[in-house]
Amino acid sequence: MTLLRPTLLLTCLAVLVSGGFTCAQELTDGEDSKANRGKTFTAIALSRIPYAKLYYRNGDKFIEIKWKNGSRSEPFPLSKAKVLEVFIDHDDPKKPYLLVGKAPLVPNTQKMLYFFAGNASAKEEALPVSIYGIDDSETIFPQSSYRFINFSNVPLVVDFNKKRFAVKPGLAEVHKVNLSQAGEFTPFVVRTSKGKVLGGTRLFSHATNREMVLIFPPKKGKERLDIRYFSD
Repeated sequence: MTLLRPTLLLTCLAVLVSGGFTCAQELTDGEDSKANRGKTFTAIALSRIPYAKLYYRNGDKFIEIKWKNGSRSEPFPLSKAKVLEVFIDHDDPKKPYLLVGKAPLVPNTQKMLYFFAGNASAKEEALPVSIYGIDDSETIFPQSSYRFINFSNVPLVVDFNKKRFAVKPGLAEVHKVNLSQAGEFTPFVVRTSKGKVLGGTRLFSHATNREMVLIFPPKKGKERLDIRYFSD
């Protein structure tokens, strides 16, 4: 079981699904750019980002985030950043970039994964892009494993690889599987705590890959969970 700071995670997931303030984990006070050498992040858009181009700042450089449909982006360096700030083009020559999202770096890791979503919050102070970051190191999430993250607000039960385990709100479960180099299918089913089937499928993976299963509440008017899959 991987603990993701339940209170913080639930808040972050709620705002990413429904729209809210920018969220991520806090840096340790006093962390500077020297400690960030070798740090990188990848990005996944969970909903449509309402801008043609989105940039992040690394020191004095503004670097465009290149999205990949259905998978994470290529890694981007954070060697000179103390926080993750994202911007759009701005027509003011004195201020060519406009801040639209901000999140602290994820502590105690060199590899981070950030989820991005459009922010539907009506709060005046809210930035238009919500961001949530997690530890993406192979110590936490090794090869030949699956990471299930419960983005809902109720406990769920997963049948996977001939095992049954609970995934509580605000927690992730990482399960390593003995997969071959050629790869194979592994089925899973998501249930309520009372056994009602809410979703599932078979996922294909191989020994050097990592699979991530994000479990969201049902979309409006639907009963089955909104389950999304991301492969390295």
